[in-house]
Formats: sequence, structure tokens, C-alpha cells
Amino acid sequence: MLCALLLTSQGNLLQTDIIPLKPKLIWAAMEEDSLKWLSRLEIHTELDSTNRYLLARAKAGTHRGVICLAETQSAGKGRHERPWISPLSGNIYLSLLWHFFKGPRFLSGLSVAAGVAVLRALQNQGVTNAGLKWPNDVVWDDRKLGGILVELLPKGEITGAVIGVGINVDMPVSYRERLDQPCADLREATRDQPIDRNQLAGRLIHHLLLVMHNFESQGLGDCLDDWRKWDACYQREVYLYMDNRVISGTAWGIDEKGALLLQGEEGMSCYLCGEVSLRPVK
Repeated sequence: MLCALLLTSQGNLLQTDIIPLKPKLIWAAMEEDSLKWLSRLEIHTELDSTNRYLLARAKAGTHRGVICLAETQSAGKGRHERPWISPLSGNIYLSLLWHFFKGPRFLSGLSVAAGVAVLRALQNQGVTNAGLKWPNDVVWDDRKLGGILVELLPKGEITGAVIGVGINVDMPVSYRERLDQPCADLREATRDQPIDRNQLAGRLIHHLLLVMHNFESQGLGDCLDDWRKWDACYQREVYLYMDNRVISGTAWGIDEKGALLLQGEEGMSCYLCGEVSLRPVK
């Protein structure tokens, strides 16, 4: 049975012109084939981290298909515990808890699959010029529009996965100055066209749930064509940061497991981990 909770602390939201996230409006943006995989929807005014919150729920034995959203995070995080700046400005901070009947080694492409789900949702909202930067960034104009953080919790033959998604909808200048890389937001990407956050959240959840369900049986099979279509690194020179090394080369997409294909001085190699930085386009 689907359960929804709207958990708020009176105050912050009333001081802004942000339209709050609401369960009924989010459900309305979903479809029957995804709603059947949604077991619980929680919306919080503030959390330290939506991923951290659902990891704690996973350890307590919560069923899969749980979605948690927050209007702001006091300790949002990205890869390698880097802070994810999460102001109360109308951005999307969302996490999904899913259980896979597979070990972690079969889930190497999960962040790639999640990225495809996010781009499908953005396409639904008319954002047609965003791209994906391996392994977990959503970019626009070569600037970071959003990010994905996958955290795994193995337990016997079942692996719990918390998939966190952050999307910059409206990132104030004062917060951009605190970031260590250029960022973009949907306000720019849509040329100031209004974004219905409830609609966007519903489409994100819709596509994430379908992708996670399909990944169980198909791996990246359903996602590869879309990734290749939206690959922001393809045939571009990149730096790959991995294990205290920096490897440069030309990116040639990904393989069926989601590994980066990189053409370097020693030929073609594939990498399952690391972070890519795009060189400036000449």
C-alpha cells in the first residue's frame, strides 16, 4: 500500500515564494506503471541528507520503493563525502531506496542508469540541451546542473541501494560562489521559463522507478542508447582522476557495464571508477 508523509517544520517555507512539494501533485505527474513500484513518499522541510536518512531506513529493514524529498539539506553530500550545497531556493533534493537481489559487483552501472532516468525526466520538462558526464553528473553548457550519488548497503544476497539526485532548479548567486566548479540551473536552461517542481519531481520518480525495476533484469540494456545520445564527453579530450592519478585521453563512451572507454597513449582502456573533468573546448 502506498503511503505518503508530508513532514514540515513551520517557518522557512512561509518566508519564500517557493511552491512547496506536495504528494498529490507529485503522484499526478507519475503513471500507473511507476506508481505500482512506489511504496512510500516522504517530503521533509529539512533533513541533514536525504541519502543519509534513507540509508538509516534501509538498515532498519524498510521495503524498496521509498522516496524521500527535502526542501533543504543541512549536510547534503556528493561523492567522496563532498558537501552538496542545498539552499532553500526551490532545488530538488531526492533519494530513492531500492533493493536488488544481486551483489554489488553486478551494480557497477547503477549511476549511469540513474543518470539516464534523470535526463528522461528533464526531456519531459522541455530541457532538451542537457547532457551526462560520466559517471554521475548532469551538465548544461558544460556546467554542473545536477548530480547523482549511489550508495550501496550489501546484506546477504540482497543489496540495498540509495540513489540520491540533486537538481539545481534555482541556485542563488550567493551559493554559487561557495561551489568549487561552475554550475547551472534549470532557470538558465529554460530561459527563465517557470519550472513546476511537483511535475518535475513526479517525472524524476517515475523514470527512476522504471529504470531501477528494469536494471534488475536487463542491466544497462534499456539505457545504453540514451546514454550515448546524451554523453557530454563523447569524442572529447578529458582528464580522468583516479587513485591519486590523472589519466588524459579521448572519451569513447561506455561499455555494457557502464565503464568509461578512454583512448590514451597506450590504446583503449576501460575504467569502472574515477571522475572525469572536461577540458575546455578549443
